[in-house]
Amino acid sequence: MRVNISKIDYTSLIEKYQSLIISAADSIWEFAETAFQEHRSSSLLKSILEEQGFSISAPSEKLPTAFTARWGYGRPILGFLGEYDALPGLSQKADIAAPAPTSSSAGHGCGHNLLGCGVLAGVLFLKDIMEQEKLPGTILYFGCPAEENAAGKAFMIEEGFFKDVDAAFSWHPHYQSGIFNQALANHRVYYTFHGTSAHASQSPHLGRSALDACELMNVGVNYLREHMIDEARVHYAYTDAGGTAPNIIPSRSQVFYAVRAPKSEDARLLRERVDDIARGAALMTGTSVDIETACVYDSLLPNPVLDQLVLKYLKLYTPVHAPSEEAYARNFLPYGNLPETDRGFDDIPDLSPTRKTGISTDVGNVSQILPCTAFMVCCYANGSPLHHWTVTAQGKSSAAHKGMLAAGKILSSCALELLTEPGLLLQVQKAFQKAKGLYTAAP
Repeated sequence: MRVNISKIDYTSLIEKYQSLIISAADSIWEFAETAFQEHRSSSLLKSILEEQGFSISAPSEKLPTAFTARWGYGRPILGFLGEYDALPGLSQKADIAAPAPTSSSAGHGCGHNLLGCGVLAGVLFLKDIMEQEKLPGTILYFGCPAEENAAGKAFMIEEGFFKDVDAAFSWHPHYQSGIFNQALANHRVYYTFHGTSAHASQSPHLGRSALDACELMNVGVNYLREHMIDEARVHYAYTDAGGTAPNIIPSRSQVFYAVRAPKSEDARLLRERVDDIARGAALMTGTSVDIETACVYDSLLPNPVLDQLVLKYLKLYTPVHAPSEEAYARNFLPYGNLPETDRGFDDIPDLSPTRKTGISTDVGNVSQILPCTAFMVCCYANGSPLHHWTVTAQGKSSAAHKGMLAAGKILSSCALELLTEPGLLLQVQKAFQKAKGLYTAAP
């Protein structure tokens, strides 16, 4: 059955749902719950979806803040990936264009309050249209915790969340609308060094410093940077600097690394070199090292058929901003990537078929097991960098809400085309198989 998607009355759908969706997004902004702690955020989304007729399941005891909400029947089965975790250390007062942390220890500096609720908008719009048009098909809203620093979707895959899904969609808030089909593979690794404590002045010869080992490892990685591909990135944070007493030789120290590269295999090989540097640092200092993988983000596997579908509706639904919103955005321009720009927002979508982002996402893990696409929608002032206080500050603005609802329209429209265009899903599946090297065209 064909539906004229360009004539769908999204204005009425937004009028019906926008207060509910905006309230949810603002509440999740206030909750600001970090990885695997998103209890209030996930509960709120589950309660809304259940009230709207979705059946809710939480199939994994290991992942208590992950869930699945299901509506509809039959195939195709379309998945929508919602996120709602915040970032540690990025609290900020709303709408204040200067650093102004709150008493909270976390904040939505990557916009996941909008992400999860933009997906909520998409599935609610889609459900209403499917009911009106009597369309078969199944909607699955996946509540995905811990995208930040933990690759929660990788654990969801292990727990069987995405079985039988025919195609999946995601999106992300940004300062420019466009496709999101390139992301860096990323190994997150803890290196824990163990030495021997001793009095640093009286008997230093008896000590073996775990902190020295960490520092030597970091020096070694700095030299590695000269010999890795330009697109790779390696960065770290100390999670245990060995204590606070300078007269005690540290017996334990830990550093947390992110090792990134454009392809999953590139990241794996680079991580092996970092592991060797850690072992060398332990050898030099007479310490030992434990190497623990926290999580692995796969690179995104583009699906050109789904990506072109997204670009079609990005062109149609990318938001345009009012003069008052432009004035608001200009307050944040000096703190972003484009301080010389005179445009508060970038209202022109980037319709390029591929786009580098320099970031990592566990949507990549999903894209490796089933057809998947993602995109970005303008929600923030021009040049606003993700993982920055300016993004937290703008997370409850009218522009942020406008972008979130636009994402809902794009998600719903793409899904409707898969539901109503004969043969399109088969093209999507063939594109996935080709990208995985599994598809062979008939002779």
